[in-house]
Amino acid sequence: MKRKDNRKITIPLTILIIAALLLTSCGPDKRPADDSGTLPAPTGSNDSQDDDDGNDEGQKPSESTDPAGPANPLDPADQRIHDLMDSMTLEEKIGQMLFLAYRWDEDGENVLEMDDELKEYISRFTPGGFVLFAENLQGIDQTVSLINDLQAYSRIPLFISVDEEGGIVSRLNKAPGLHSTVMPEAWTIGLTGRPEYAYKAARAIASEVSSLGFNMNFAPVADIFSNPENKVIGKRAYGTEPEIVSRMVCQAVKGFADEKVIPVLKHFPGHGDTSEDTHTGAAQVDHDQKRLESFELIPFREGIEAGADAVMIAHILLPRLMDEPVPATISKEVVTGLLREKLGFGGVIITDAMEMSALSSFYDDEEAAVMAVLAGIDMLLMPRSAEKAFGAILSSVKTGVIPEERINESVYRILRLKDKYGILDNSAHGPDPELTLGCPEHRALAEEIKNAAEQH
Repeated sequence: MKRKDNRKITIPLTILIIAALLLTSCGPDKRPADDSGTLPAPTGSNDSQDDDDGNDEGQKPSESTDPAGPANPLDPADQRIHDLMDSMTLEEKIGQMLFLAYRWDEDGENVLEMDDELKEYISRFTPGGFVLFAENLQGIDQTVSLINDLQAYSRIPLFISVDEEGGIVSRLNKAPGLHSTVMPEAWTIGLTGRPEYAYKAARAIASEVSSLGFNMNFAPVADIFSNPENKVIGKRAYGTEPEIVSRMVCQAVKGFADEKVIPVLKHFPGHGDTSEDTHTGAAQVDHDQKRLESFELIPFREGIEAGADAVMIAHILLPRLMDEPVPATISKEVVTGLLREKLGFGGVIITDAMEMSALSSFYDDEEAAVMAVLAGIDMLLMPRSAEKAFGAILSSVKTGVIPEERINESVYRILRLKDKYGILDNSAHGPDPELTLGCPEHRALAEEIKNAAEQH
């Protein structure tokens, strides 16, 4: 397997990965989805706490959250997750670690409904998550139907996510038929100096996306806009200093969670001081760990303490954190060492989109997928080739490059989070979309925030 050698980024695992792929087949299990499969009956109670679900090196997990150990008889949720995992094949477990998208069909047309192509895609990979874009959204009935069909065709219910930050990053506003609220960008909310607006805005956004069937949002942005040359974060951030960003992020986390939408902090460990855009090429942060802990990591740390159950990792390079720099997404020093061990995060860790050039221009799909899993990633977002990523992980487990316990750790965290938010038993239901999207209360809130920012 050849690395795209556009930059001097070493890959010590390449030989092992090649051996794994040569020794076993890479294809996923192509049998139809098991529509007759019966899931355990979780309650979906938010009383379950999973702040210590981690089981990585350097941590001693409690018995109730050790996916490799016996289920805790005193924790019904833990027992449910173990029972479900016992019923899953290795292929299904690996599928749970994929967070896929399907924007266009084979003819280049927008995918707006469940068709045979999409059914086959879901059946082949049994993904744990699905993200929708503007290309998938047209109107209320269409969006609700698509999301319901995605869930109905998946034996294990999906995370259904969207990028709905407010401001310029809004998928819902691209579809006039959704008549959603145009919520101010994070920067405007930060200008008010009032964290309660971050809470109210997040809660309003969450109620609108949940009304359509989304249960996760790739927000809030916890980056600090500390570099005026930054091309990708800018006013998507709440401010230029960690204090204001942290206060806003904490309230946004609570706002999303209070509406039963999973917030995802992004882009760890901080994309605000780059001058490059990871969508189009490599981006680098030259700070050491001491600087990161005193600045960039503060909003992430406080957001986690406020209850964030998921974090997205950026593809940025941090040469002062490792001898042989690789993007943070596939770096064990960042994913396990910094986020899991230093910050004590026990929730679900998701990559930024793996099709982005900062990763895909330098690494083949197979090696990027395997390196991400070995680094401690739980879910791979939008690999360019789901088939290659799936096959590489499966082959690497079968040949011992990736221990099966590493897969079980991630699957446990994923299922535990789904149980916590009522996704596994479909107990979480949003409000009426016709009454919620663009409702007078939300529009009035958006105007109030804009006026407060102008007057501050």
